[in-house]
Amino acid sequence: MCALWTKNSSDDDRKRQVIMDLLEDIRDQRAKIKLEFDEGVTSIKDLTATLLEYDVSGMVVEVSSLKGATRAFDGANISCYFRVRDRAGRGRERYLTFDSAVQGVTQRPSGMVHFSLAFPQNLKSAQLRRSVRVKVDPRKVPELTVWPDFSGWRDLEKLPAVFGPEQLAERGFKVDNFSANGVRLVVTSALMHEALPEPVKGTRYAMRFSAVAEPGAAPATFWVQAALRNVFRDPHTSETALGFEFVAEGSMDEKNGLMWRPLKFDEVSGLGKFVFKWNLDLYREKGMGS
Repeated sequence: MCALWTKNSSDDDRKRQVIMDLLEDIRDQRAKIKLEFDEGVTSIKDLTATLLEYDVSGMVVEVSSLKGATRAFDGANISCYFRVRDRAGRGRERYLTFDSAVQGVTQRPSGMVHFSLAFPQNLKSAQLRRSVRVKVDPRKVPELTVWPDFSGWRDLEKLPAVFGPEQLAERGFKVDNFSANGVRLVVTSALMHEALPEPVKGTRYAMRFSAVAEPGAAPATFWVQAALRNVFRDPHTSETALGFEFVAEGSMDEKNGLMWRPLKFDEVSGLGKFVFKWNLDLYREKGMGS
């Protein structure tokens, strides 16, 4: 028993030291930490933080995008995503994630909001989450519209769409798969001939879609600027697969209309947790069917 306890203790110390080294890298490199809360905690999708201090009992981060501190965050579970340069050099970067919980929220005299977080748990690579593509159906993505790229105010009722709700309902196109940084659409030959007869790689489009985490849940709406990267025509099915990469995310501003901003961590804010949930559902469905 003593030897077993010593081994477990040694493993815990090693894991703790790995996390301490990473926290040092985050602080020294001033890496931004992307924060994602469970559903119902906050409607803000784009929360990032800066690490101020840390020790074995926890850490303190500054969340500059919050205008005020509320008790709604107290005790909330949180997933943290970040990117750091490898200590070995060679320009290599690592995408990592860990889980934590909010132990306290304070607002400093300067107005800045500070979160006291528990010591990180479940450190793992976030690369898989970013790159995984998941098959979806109308239950997951009930709405998706593609317009020629635009910004500012537009009358969406009058703005001609490349692909819209009517074509989706009539199965002129379907949403084939999703990742946190891209989507693949499959379009019939008739609709391609009508709407996009000569697709040009690199062309950017404005895209709005709804995502549903589970049956009965309220859909979340996303605006993305998507660049066409791949075009594949299948001669057997007469369908064309269009691969889009998300290059910016958008929001509707009361004064300025649709505004684009660059992606952080190369993915759309808040979309990763939907992809992760859809991937889990897919494995569960396969398991139930086997």
